[in-house]
Amino acid sequence: MSVLSILRNARIGAGVVAGAAAGFATGEFIGGLSSGLIGGIAGADMNAGKSIWFPQELLENDHYIEFVAKQTKGAGSSFLDAANLGGFSLGGSTTLGGTIRLPMPSQLSTDYNPEYSDPALGAAAGMALKPSDQAIYGNPTMGNQAMVGNSLQGVGLSLVGGALGAGLDKAIGLIPKELGGANAAGALLKVGGGVAVNPHKIVLFTGVNFRTHNFSWKMSPKNRRESDAIRQIIEMFTYYSHPEYVTGGLFFKYPEFFEIKFRHPEYLFKLQPSVCKDIKVNYHGQGYPAYIRDANGGGVPAPAEVELQLSFMETEIVTKQSLNGVLKTPPPQPSPASPPKPMPQVDPMGSVTGF
Repeated sequence: MSVLSILRNARIGAGVVAGAAAGFATGEFIGGLSSGLIGGIAGADMNAGKSIWFPQELLENDHYIEFVAKQTKGAGSSFLDAANLGGFSLGGSTTLGGTIRLPMPSQLSTDYNPEYSDPALGAAAGMALKPSDQAIYGNPTMGNQAMVGNSLQGVGLSLVGGALGAGLDKAIGLIPKELGGANAAGALLKVGGGVAVNPHKIVLFTGVNFRTHNFSWKMSPKNRRESDAIRQIIEMFTYYSHPEYVTGGLFFKYPEFFEIKFRHPEYLFKLQPSVCKDIKVNYHGQGYPAYIRDANGGGVPAPAEVELQLSFMETEIVTKQSLNGVLKTPPPQPSPASPPKPMPQVDPMGSVTGF
């Protein structure tokens, strides 16, 4: 490569970087770079604002789960505007994608998973901090003086423990490896004095995990229209769950997220905005190749049964604030004099009657 070519390429690269920096500084990084430098954003979403559902009579059944694809652009154009550094807004405009409606899945569950750990503090820290830890969980049996005394006692115990440990080290050295070797300190204390070392554990709250929800369906189309609906549903989930290149592949633009709602949520749970992190499609859901055609035997063959499995991860953790938004007023309790009602019945379409 000639020197002239190297300089020309370097100049082009520098222009790209400078353009990226300028675009980012004005909050127009994605739009400006992707459309004006090395390559544009993918074509317009053909399903934006449209609805698709399966089976054909789903809306008549009036009981389903709904997935609405959305994308928020993020910070507005004044994000890093030098003239308005203090006035930018992190809330951007939201683009509405397609809406997918499917029957309630056969398995529907959620979990709530606050995390705790149980670290061992050791003698000194444990004696000093354990009273406070007990007070957090409603056991304030030790006052401040006791806490100070425990702290000093813990320091003294740690010194005694160090001396004891030195003696134990020598004794442990005499124990054959087959009998535990260095792990035999606890056994020595138990045999020698009938005591065990207190690790001074506490229960430590560490956070909350993002919830994951898994849904699956087996869809058997009854006609060409339902086969087309199944194909569109799979294509939409796949499209909205993947990124797209911007700036000629230098960056990824985030995929859409989903708002997931139940048609009748009163006795169910609320989902936070979620991203689709796994899609599995089995076009031979019956366990063998099976295809159907139109009633007259023509048309392109379509799978007789398609199994769709989706996994979503919420983008927000569950907190009291989010739970307060979904707490419902308890339903009125029947009076003792009310006659008992018959048990609810479930029809073949999944609708419950008899309430």
